[in-house]
Amino acid sequence: MVSGYIFNNRGIRAGVLNGTSIFDLTGKKVYDLRGNNIYRLSGELVGHTLDASGSDKRLDRDSEALLSVQGSPEPDEPENRPAPQRQPSDSFAEAIRLRRIISDTPSDRPKKG
Repeated sequence: MVSGYIFNNRGIRAGVLNGTSIFDLTGKKVYDLRGNNIYRLSGELVGHTLDASGSDKRLDRDSEALLSVQGSPEPDEPENRPAPQRQPSDSFAEAIRLRRIISDTPSDRPKKG
């Protein structure tokens, strides 16, 4: 079973592909995919994807309106997500401490003269 994403021409994720089913970003099944052809659930041909290898598909220009996206951030990637606060491991902290000691030695400083 093929799973991947459907992208619009701006490279923004517009839908999800799971097997032959296309879902919008809210998780609602909206179309079926057979080859590169997009069909309504009623069986009516409504659009096409560009021929691409791999699991991700890109909508052709005429089909972009089928999965409209308002240019908003993707639901699983909010704009202002705080960076996780992780403490460095003891070995990493020791490596940084040693690097600071080494870089502060007089032999590494440029000679004046």
